[in-house]
Amino acid sequence: MTDLIDLVQLQEIGDSLVDLFEITLPNGTVVRFVSGLEDGQTNLYFPSSVKTAAGRYTPHEYYALPIQVTEIDFSTSGPLPRPSLTMANIPVLARTLNNNYDGLTDEVTLRDTLDAEGIYGNRDLLGSRVVCRKTLKKYTFSGNDVQQGTASISPPVEFPTQTFIIDRVAGENEIMVEFELASPIDVEGVVVPGRIIVGKYCSWTYQGQQVGRQGGCDWPANSNGRFYDVTNSVITKDISTIAQYSTSTSYSVADRVKTVNTGTGWFRIWEAKRSVPPNRYPPTNKGFWRRLDVCSKTIEGCKVRFQGNSTDETLDTSNALPFGGFPGTKKFK
Repeated sequence: MTDLIDLVQLQEIGDSLVDLFEITLPNGTVVRFVSGLEDGQTNLYFPSSVKTAAGRYTPHEYYALPIQVTEIDFSTSGPLPRPSLTMANIPVLARTLNNNYDGLTDEVTLRDTLDAEGIYGNRDLLGSRVVCRKTLKKYTFSGNDVQQGTASISPPVEFPTQTFIIDRVAGENEIMVEFELASPIDVEGVVVPGRIIVGKYCSWTYQGQQVGRQGGCDWPANSNGRFYDVTNSVITKDISTIAQYSTSTSYSVADRVKTVNTGTGWFRIWEAKRSVPPNRYPPTNKGFWRRLDVCSKTIEGCKVRFQGNSTDETLDTSNALPFGGFPGTKKFK
């Protein structure tokens, strides 16, 4: 009987399971999350499965976030499973994340990462690859382990991974979004051509070529000096007339500021939705600010940008439009 008890005890896990998620965005950037559904869950590190030239395994940081995958049910017969991925609605919440073990220095935001990828809504995540990993807590590392150099010695210890593709948005609200996942080999529902024909609206990512998208909208980062809002009205034709955002300044409703990406020179114009206290940077505080220089996604919006000029409101129709819709298919009653 004693031997039987000892044998059973050897099979006990003796530690909590940890769910890890790696999401490869359409342009190749990888963001990593750990299921932060439990109280007190903090960012943690887990080694890469690829050994470096120095013979070590680089630890990657996984951000604590409410995220889970359900309805994974593999069978030897029938259709492939289409699980549900539920996670915090990041494009809405604009949650600040830290890229460093102490959470103070080298701070970045996931919002900035998504902006750099041209992702402004949940549907822009369609086609992203999701790798679900599972391990025991004892095989993960803390920021202190990384700081002391002890987190990249051993290879990862984990259960078999599972890979899916984000296929559609199944539901969303201001807090959570639910995606339906598909197996990479599940091509059910794929149509040719791959684009959906929409007559009225452009499907290209606005300024998409500025964030690495091939083809599509090539409206430049500096907007050729002419900035328009979603109604195709001119915001300004001289960006110097709009003050740059200051972290030490308070702003009132309807105040306008500009921000600039120091690496690309990408200007963006923002308007305060309410009274804004100091240190509320517009790209990461969408509750206080709304971006003004966005496209209407209509052919009229394309015309004012690509056929307009800096002196008056006339249009130069000799310039071709890169409009991503199919206006010739529009039905008229």
